[in-house]
Amino acid sequence: MAKKSVQAETPAPEETQTASATDKKGKATPKRPNQSKARPPVNPPLTAKEKREAQKKAGPLTKEQKKQAREDMRNERARIAEGQWKGDPLFDKYHLPRDRGAERLLVRDIVDSRWSFGQYYMFGAFGILILSTSGSVQLQSYLFIALIALTAVIVLESVLLSRRVKRIVSKRFPKSEQRKGGLYWYAIQRSIMPRSMRNPRPRMSYKAKEDDLGKVVK
Repeated sequence: MAKKSVQAETPAPEETQTASATDKKGKATPKRPNQSKARPPVNPPLTAKEKREAQKKAGPLTKEQKKQAREDMRNERARIAEGQWKGDPLFDKYHLPRDRGAERLLVRDIVDSRWSFGQYYMFGAFGILILSTSGSVQLQSYLFIALIALTAVIVLESVLLSRRVKRIVSKRFPKSEQRKGGLYWYAIQRSIMPRSMRNPRPRMSYKAKEDDLGKVVK
Protein backbone atom coordinates (compact mmCIF):
# COMPACT_ATOMS: atom_id res chain seq x y z
CA MET A 1 0.00 0.00 0.00
CA ALA A 2 2.86 2.42 0.76
CA LYS A 3 4.42 1.91 -2.62
CA LYS A 4 1.12 2.61 -4.38
CA SER A 5 0.64 5.88 -2.51
CA VAL A 6 4.18 7.02 -3.37
CA GLN A 7 3.62 6.27 -7.08
CA ALA A 8 0.33 8.15 -7.07
CA GLU A 9 1.90 11.24 -5.51
CA THR A 10 4.94 11.29 -7.85
CA PRO A 11 4.22 13.66 -10.81
CA ALA A 12 4.71 12.44 -14.36
CA PRO A 13 7.88 13.53 -16.20
CA GLU A 14 5.87 15.52 -18.76
CA GLU A 15 4.01 17.40 -16.02
CA THR A 16 7.32 18.20 -14.27
CA GLN A 17 8.87 19.64 -17.49
CA THR A 18 5.77 21.72 -18.21
CA ALA A 19 5.68 23.08 -14.66
CA SER A 20 9.40 23.93 -14.65
CA ALA A 21 9.10 25.74 -17.99
CA THR A 22 6.13 27.72 -16.67
CA ASP A 23 7.90 28.61 -13.40
CA LYS A 24 10.99 29.94 -15.19
CA LYS A 25 9.12 32.24 -17.58
CA GLY A 26 6.13 32.95 -15.41
CA LYS A 27 3.80 31.81 -18.19
CA ALA A 28 3.58 29.16 -20.86
CA THR A 29 5.53 29.72 -24.09
CA PRO A 30 3.08 31.00 -26.72
CA LYS A 31 2.94 29.32 -30.14
CA ARG A 32 4.55 31.11 -33.04
CA PRO A 33 2.09 32.62 -35.48
CA ASN A 34 2.11 31.28 -39.02
CA GLN A 35 4.65 33.29 -40.98
CA SER A 36 3.44 34.79 -44.25
CA LYS A 37 4.89 33.46 -47.49
CA ALA A 38 7.88 35.24 -48.94
CA ARG A 39 7.13 37.70 -51.72
CA PRO A 40 7.99 36.45 -55.21
CA PRO A 41 11.22 37.76 -56.68
CA VAL A 42 11.16 40.77 -58.93
CA ASN A 43 12.92 38.80 -61.64
CA PRO A 44 11.64 36.71 -63.41
CA PRO A 45 8.21 38.25 -64.13
CA LEU A 46 5.07 36.83 -62.58
CA THR A 47 3.22 34.05 -64.33
CA ALA A 48 -0.42 34.46 -65.36
CA LYS A 49 -1.61 32.54 -62.29
CA GLU A 50 0.50 34.65 -59.95
CA LYS A 51 -0.84 37.83 -61.58
CA ARG A 52 -4.45 36.78 -61.01
CA GLU A 53 -3.79 35.98 -57.37
CA ALA A 54 -2.01 39.30 -56.85
CA GLN A 55 -4.91 41.21 -58.42
CA LYS A 56 -7.42 39.45 -56.20
CA LYS A 57 -5.46 40.41 -53.08
CA ALA A 58 -4.99 44.01 -54.25
CA GLY A 59 -8.72 44.54 -54.82
CA PRO A 60 -10.32 46.84 -57.41
CA LEU A 61 -8.04 49.33 -59.16
CA THR A 62 -8.62 52.97 -60.01
CA LYS A 63 -8.65 54.25 -63.60
CA GLU A 64 -5.05 55.45 -63.37
CA GLN A 65 -3.94 52.20 -61.77
CA LYS A 66 -5.59 50.19 -64.57
CA LYS A 67 -3.81 52.31 -67.18
CA GLN A 68 -0.49 51.82 -65.42
CA ALA A 69 -1.18 48.08 -65.09
CA ARG A 70 -1.78 47.77 -68.84
CA GLU A 71 1.45 49.65 -69.54
CA ASP A 72 3.37 47.41 -67.13
CA MET A 73 1.85 44.34 -68.76
CA ARG A 74 2.97 45.46 -72.22
CA ASN A 75 6.49 46.09 -70.97
CA GLU A 76 6.52 42.76 -69.18
CA ARG A 77 5.36 40.88 -72.27
CA ALA A 78 8.05 42.58 -74.33
CA ARG A 79 10.67 41.61 -71.76
CA ILE A 80 9.47 38.01 -71.71
CA ALA A 81 9.43 37.83 -75.51
CA GLU A 82 12.94 39.26 -75.67
CA GLY A 83 14.21 36.79 -73.05
CA GLN A 84 12.61 33.87 -74.89
CA TRP A 85 14.09 35.00 -78.21
CA LYS A 86 17.56 35.25 -76.69
CA GLY A 87 17.22 31.75 -75.25
CA ASP A 88 17.68 32.88 -71.65
CA PRO A 89 16.86 29.83 -69.43
CA LEU A 90 15.24 32.21 -66.93
CA PHE A 91 12.38 32.79 -69.35
CA ASP A 92 12.00 29.20 -70.52
CA LYS A 93 9.09 28.55 -68.14
CA TYR A 94 6.97 31.10 -70.05
CA HIS A 95 7.06 28.90 -73.15
CA LEU A 96 4.37 26.36 -73.86
CA PRO A 97 5.21 22.92 -72.37
CA ARG A 98 6.04 21.55 -75.84
CA ASP A 99 8.68 24.29 -76.37
CA ARG A 100 10.47 24.03 -73.03
CA GLY A 101 13.95 22.66 -72.57
CA ALA A 102 17.41 23.23 -73.99
CA GLU A 103 16.94 20.37 -76.46
CA ARG A 104 13.80 21.97 -77.93
CA LEU A 105 15.60 25.30 -78.27
CA LEU A 106 18.41 23.56 -80.14
CA VAL A 107 15.94 21.78 -82.44
CA ARG A 108 14.18 25.08 -83.26
CA ASP A 109 17.50 26.66 -84.16
CA ILE A 110 18.39 23.68 -86.36
CA VAL A 111 15.14 24.07 -88.29
CA ASP A 112 15.34 27.86 -88.56
CA SER A 113 18.96 27.88 -89.76
CA ARG A 114 18.16 26.02 -92.98
CA TRP A 115 16.07 26.90 -96.02
CA SER A 116 13.57 24.24 -97.07
CA PHE A 117 10.67 23.58 -99.42
CA GLY A 118 8.65 22.57 -96.39
CA GLN A 119 8.09 26.15 -95.29
CA TYR A 120 6.11 26.71 -98.51
CA TYR A 121 4.15 23.47 -98.25
CA MET A 122 1.00 25.11 -96.89
CA PHE A 123 0.94 27.70 -99.67
CA GLY A 124 1.56 25.09 -102.34
CA ALA A 125 -1.10 22.72 -101.03
CA PHE A 126 -3.61 25.56 -100.75
CA GLY A 127 -2.88 26.72 -104.30
CA ILE A 128 -3.30 23.19 -105.66
CA LEU A 129 -6.60 22.86 -103.80
CA ILE A 130 -7.94 26.10 -105.31
CA LEU A 131 -6.84 25.23 -108.86
CA SER A 132 -8.30 21.75 -108.57
CA THR A 133 -11.82 23.22 -108.42
CA SER A 134 -11.62 24.03 -112.14
CA GLY A 135 -13.47 21.78 -114.52
CA SER A 136 -10.40 20.81 -116.54
CA VAL A 137 -9.68 17.11 -116.07
CA GLN A 138 -6.22 17.45 -117.60
CA LEU A 139 -5.31 20.29 -115.21
CA GLN A 140 -6.50 18.23 -112.24
CA SER A 141 -4.27 15.34 -113.26
CA TYR A 142 -1.26 17.68 -113.45
CA LEU A 143 -2.10 19.14 -110.06
CA PHE A 144 -2.34 15.66 -108.58
CA ILE A 145 1.12 14.83 -109.89
CA ALA A 146 2.43 18.14 -108.49
CA LEU A 147 0.96 17.37 -105.07
CA ILE A 148 2.58 13.92 -105.04
CA ALA A 149 5.94 15.43 -106.05
CA LEU A 150 5.69 18.13 -103.38
CA THR A 151 4.81 15.54 -100.72
CA ALA A 152 7.76 13.37 -101.79
CA VAL A 153 10.12 16.35 -101.43
CA ILE A 154 8.76 17.09 -97.95
CA VAL A 155 9.24 13.47 -96.89
CA LEU A 156 12.84 13.48 -98.14
CA GLU A 157 13.56 16.76 -96.35
CA SER A 158 12.03 15.41 -93.15
CA VAL A 159 14.30 12.36 -93.24
CA LEU A 160 17.41 14.50 -93.74
CA LEU A 161 16.26 16.93 -91.04
CA SER A 162 15.69 14.10 -88.54
CA ARG A 163 19.20 12.80 -89.17
CA ARG A 164 20.68 16.23 -88.57
CA VAL A 165 18.67 16.66 -85.37
CA LYS A 166 19.85 13.27 -84.14
CA ARG A 167 23.50 14.07 -84.84
CA ILE A 168 23.58 17.52 -83.26
CA VAL A 169 21.36 16.73 -80.23
CA SER A 170 23.33 13.54 -79.47
CA LYS A 171 26.54 15.55 -79.63
CA ARG A 172 25.32 18.37 -77.38
CA PHE A 173 23.18 16.33 -74.98
CA PRO A 174 24.50 12.75 -74.88
CA LYS A 175 22.58 12.05 -71.65
CA SER A 176 19.34 13.75 -72.67
CA GLU A 177 16.12 12.16 -71.44
CA GLN A 178 14.11 13.59 -74.34
CA ARG A 179 12.64 10.98 -76.68
CA LYS A 180 14.32 11.17 -80.06
CA GLY A 181 11.06 10.47 -81.87
CA GLY A 182 9.42 13.42 -80.13
CA LEU A 183 12.26 15.72 -81.17
CA TYR A 184 12.07 14.54 -84.78
CA TRP A 185 8.33 15.17 -84.96
CA TYR A 186 8.78 18.55 -83.28
CA ALA A 187 11.35 19.52 -85.92
CA ILE A 188 9.20 18.29 -88.84
CA GLN A 189 6.12 20.16 -87.61
CA ARG A 190 8.11 23.38 -87.37
CA SER A 191 9.79 22.89 -90.76
CA ILE A 192 6.48 22.73 -92.66
CA MET A 193 5.26 25.95 -91.08
CA PRO A 194 5.91 29.24 -92.93
CA ARG A 195 8.88 30.95 -91.32
CA SER A 196 6.86 34.06 -90.47
CA MET A 197 4.23 31.98 -88.64
CA ARG A 198 6.59 29.93 -86.48
CA ASN A 199 6.19 30.31 -82.74
CA PRO A 200 8.48 30.87 -80.86
CA ARG A 201 9.83 33.20 -83.51
CA PRO A 202 13.05 32.17 -85.30
CA ARG A 203 16.37 33.31 -83.83
CA MET A 204 18.79 31.99 -86.46
CA SER A 205 19.47 33.20 -89.99
CA TYR A 206 20.28 30.89 -92.90
CA LYS A 207 23.95 31.80 -92.46
CA ALA A 208 24.09 30.66 -88.83
CA LYS A 209 26.92 28.32 -87.86
CA GLU A 210 26.37 25.04 -86.08
CA ASP A 211 28.25 26.22 -82.99
CA ASP A 212 25.76 29.09 -82.56
CA LEU A 213 22.72 26.83 -82.47
CA GLY A 214 20.99 26.46 -79.11
CA LYS A 215 23.08 29.11 -77.36
CA VAL A 216 21.97 32.31 -75.63
CA VAL A 217 22.00 35.28 -77.99
CA LYS A 218 23.91 38.24 -76.54
